[in-house]
Amino acid sequence: MEPNIGRTKILTIHGWAFCEEVFKNLPREYPIHHYRLEYLPSLKEEALNLLPLIDEDENTILVGWSAGASVALLAAYLSNKKPKGLLLIGATPHFGRAWKKSYIERFFKDLETNFEGKIKEFRTTVWGEPICQNLTLEKEKTINFLRSFVETDLSKIVEEIKVPTILLQGKKDIIVPPKEAKKLKNLNPNFEIFYYDGGHFPKEFKPSDWKKFLQKLEEKKS
Repeated sequence: MEPNIGRTKILTIHGWAFCEEVFKNLPREYPIHHYRLEYLPSLKEEALNLLPLIDEDENTILVGWSAGASVALLAAYLSNKKPKGLLLIGATPHFGRAWKKSYIERFFKDLETNFEGKIKEFRTTVWGEPICQNLTLEKEKTINFLRSFVETDLSKIVEEIKVPTILLQGKKDIIVPPKEAKKLKNLNPNFEIFYYDGGHFPKEFKPSDWKKFLQKLEEKKS
């Protein structure tokens, strides 16, 4: 039986230094709403800011990417109106443990000394072509939010998530290593992992690819 697409709302949360443009290939059969990160001081504050956008009738699927995936996890945990499902791309329980501290601190140092240049370099590394060019970022807020993402350990929260959750993980992801998806799965065996042949974001996904995973979440809830 075809899931009731008309009643399901998709709410996307993009990754750090990006924008909702990354989700342009989501299937238009669904009402799609985008939450643009406000770079509040902490992941928790960002998640609390997101909560009013989750429908009272529990028909929202949160689609979060990278730091946006962490915000989605926190929102699902904190909300009294649990979403229908979570579709998380390039997610991690604790980014600060995914890399050596020296690598992370070097990135922050580069941000402090050459903010615009480092943002451009990061987007090129992740996306490979210009994107979100009209997005203006405030240096201090953007860096502070990233520090919160790096430092926040979501392990205990992940263990308690009861919302149907699918993890999409790129086999060639150089930002969030594939081992991070396995960590999430170990913390919560109810999570499902699907690997795609790509990097930090499934750029090659067509609307039909996205729809397949969205329908899986709808079927889990029904």
